[in-house]
Amino acid sequence: MLACDLHVHLDGSLREETFVELACREGLLPSPEAAAAFARDLRFRPGMDLAGCLARFGTTVGLLQTSESLRRVARELVADSYLDGVRHVEIRFCPALHTRSGLRPEEALGAVVAGCEDGLGDISEMVPGDRMSFGVVPVVLEGTASGEAEATVDLALERREAGVVGLDIAGDEALFDASRYRRAVERAREGGLGVTVHAGETGPPSNVRDALLVLEADRIGHGTSAARDPGVIDLLARRGATVEACLTSNVHTGSVARIEDHPLPRLLGCGVSVALATDNRFFSATTLSAEFDAAAGLLGLGADDLRSLAIESARAAFLNDEERLDLSRRVARSFDTGATHGVPESETESAA
Repeated sequence: MLACDLHVHLDGSLREETFVELACREGLLPSPEAAAAFARDLRFRPGMDLAGCLARFGTTVGLLQTSESLRRVARELVADSYLDGVRHVEIRFCPALHTRSGLRPEEALGAVVAGCEDGLGDISEMVPGDRMSFGVVPVVLEGTASGEAEATVDLALERREAGVVGLDIAGDEALFDASRYRRAVERAREGGLGVTVHAGETGPPSNVRDALLVLEADRIGHGTSAARDPGVIDLLARRGATVEACLTSNVHTGSVARIEDHPLPRLLGCGVSVALATDNRFFSATTLSAEFDAAAGLLGLGADDLRSLAIESARAAFLNDEERLDLSRRVARSFDTGATHGVPESETESAA
């Protein structure tokens, strides 16, 4: 099967070997031999709170302070996603966090876009004629001053025709304030960018409601608490907003105690559009195929439900209508022909 990963953080999704190499280079590790324990201790664990998880990003962000490191990690993430059966990936990161060594935010963003393009080039060499696409989604961190948010929007709009597809509001949900970013989000939408907002991950259902009504979000990152309020569930369904569900991550942040407790089946039953996503491949030690396996094995979703989730992820991508339709058809065809993760699309099409 093929699918799309619409919610994956660059600084939480390094390859382990790349993390080790960069950490050794920066002096965080005395030797590669110490890497396994260090990486294990750094990864998320079930029942951590959101603040504890967010604190771990300080280490990985610190390793991504050059154009070279950002470009490398973006390149590898695109290629790794493809090998896992992903055919469209939307990678989010906050450019302003990668300026400690003198990079300007626009240079950081340019490096990530270039790395994604490098990844597409690698895929073309591996499987000539196969198709993969990407989008970069700059992040405005919760608590950021409105002026800084506007600057991020300016940066995103400047690159709208060159790989940037949306804007995200993310970070510590305890600082959630939809009204602070209303104007910045309006400008992003008017400029043709999609809008996704982290809400209802560990915060109340009212955060999801405000993200929909105040910010008019196209997609909601996580949104698990929405299941506690029938009115918010109804609002999600009526608005057609897509919930980006990250099962493993939600256990790590304490949004749910176990994957078996995740409200995904209830959301689907109430007509809410849901897309499965990884959130942080490195920190949560997951892949999109693993998330689909968890949805099937631990939540009991059947083949039709999984197919629907994959198609909804394609329909919710921050692409133009023609691209979304083509992507949806390709994803649906992969389920109908029984393709497995990592199978080149050219083989899927020849089997149809």
